[in-house]
Amino acid sequence: MCFYSMSYYKAPRRYSNGRNFGVETHQGFAADIVPRRPYGNRMNKGPNKWSRNLVWTASDDNMPRKNGSTYGSTKPQGSGTSANVSEQQMKNAAHGQRGSSVSDTRRWGSNDKGSPKSKECVCKFWKAGNCKKGDQCSFLHSWTSLPGMVMVAALEGHKKDLKGIALPQGSDKLFSASSDGTLKIWDCHTGQCAHTINLQAEAGSLMSEGPWVFLGLPNAVKAFNVQTSKDLHLNGVVGQVRAMTVGNGMLFVGTSSGSISVWKATNSESDPFTYLTSLEGHHSGEVTCFIVGGQQLYSGSVDKTIKVWDLNTLECTTTLRQHTDTVTSLLCWDQYLISSSLDGTIKVWACSENGSLKVTNTRRQGQSVHTLSGITDAEDKPIVFCSYENGTVSICDLPSFEERGKMFFSTNTVGTITIGPDGLLFTGDKSGKLRVWSLAGTKV
Repeated sequence: MCFYSMSYYKAPRRYSNGRNFGVETHQGFAADIVPRRPYGNRMNKGPNKWSRNLVWTASDDNMPRKNGSTYGSTKPQGSGTSANVSEQQMKNAAHGQRGSSVSDTRRWGSNDKGSPKSKECVCKFWKAGNCKKGDQCSFLHSWTSLPGMVMVAALEGHKKDLKGIALPQGSDKLFSASSDGTLKIWDCHTGQCAHTINLQAEAGSLMSEGPWVFLGLPNAVKAFNVQTSKDLHLNGVVGQVRAMTVGNGMLFVGTSSGSISVWKATNSESDPFTYLTSLEGHHSGEVTCFIVGGQQLYSGSVDKTIKVWDLNTLECTTTLRQHTDTVTSLLCWDQYLISSSLDGTIKVWACSENGSLKVTNTRRQGQSVHTLSGITDAEDKPIVFCSYENGTVSICDLPSFEERGKMFFSTNTVGTITIGPDGLLFTGDKSGKLRVWSLAGTKV
């Protein structure tokens, strides 16, 4: 596999028209989070059977396969813990290799408040949408029909829809951001909220890469390192940040204005991110989602298109126009691109004979599809989680899309799904509820 050398990178022409893009240091954000639990005395539990995400394999020149090729799967490789996001770490992310090693002191214990009292008894009033007891109800409200999967914690506190859930490497804290203007930090030992930070602005996106947590705000991105407590403010973003991803040594930030801002990760402790450029004039509407596969970046938008970008040149090479409504989520798996949309479809893309991306399979769901998340299970079989408007999440095998089971969330649409280590899954819905699930069927 050939990685692009950042040392020979020549920045493309800027589209910022002279705007002053900089990095400012703010200590208030860090002061709200530290002190943290120490990271010492970790135990080696052995390899994790559950991979964190589906990956884009290295064969076929890192491009989607041609029609008729056989589906397959591959395992991601964990990355080591570091105080900085290095160029190589972000390059690895281009191939789905996000680190899954975390502090082994993190647990969701049996004393978690909000844990279901029964695996079998589902509240019939909740299913009908009119249970008045809420969290005091002795029967299940959120549940799943997938064998071996249980809900282990219900984390309450956000008032509006969750925009992101992050479990940074080397931390025993879970981060969640909501459009209610708060960032919450949860203790993984107790399931309790350790800190609530009033952002004084709407959070639009949240993600982590290595020890870094990235928070998308109006016209800015917060970057916080959980190991060093370094706290940065990336200026110059135009519009509310709605999507973020990393790949090939770069941070990509998509906004409500349709622009994509790009920063390069460095090995400098004092200046870990350097602004490169702003990709403007391509999407005519809000950028809603990203995925990196091989040497390409894929961006989805409310303008109904998917843009394909070359990570080496940052040029837009292709525009995909098969969806008829907002593109909501993107996933790369085994040389295939999978996309979902408010038009009620999930599309599978592959390379045609002439090298262009073509739809090879369209799954019509009959309702809006809001997010996709993929993993390989304990038997190395790929499965995908598909969230729908009616508050359900289908769990399907790939490539058949045969349904294994479902997750039920009443009428609250799940807008974010984050795969954690050791069989953990985190879901956030439009009402602000955050749920922790164990895919292995046991509490971790």
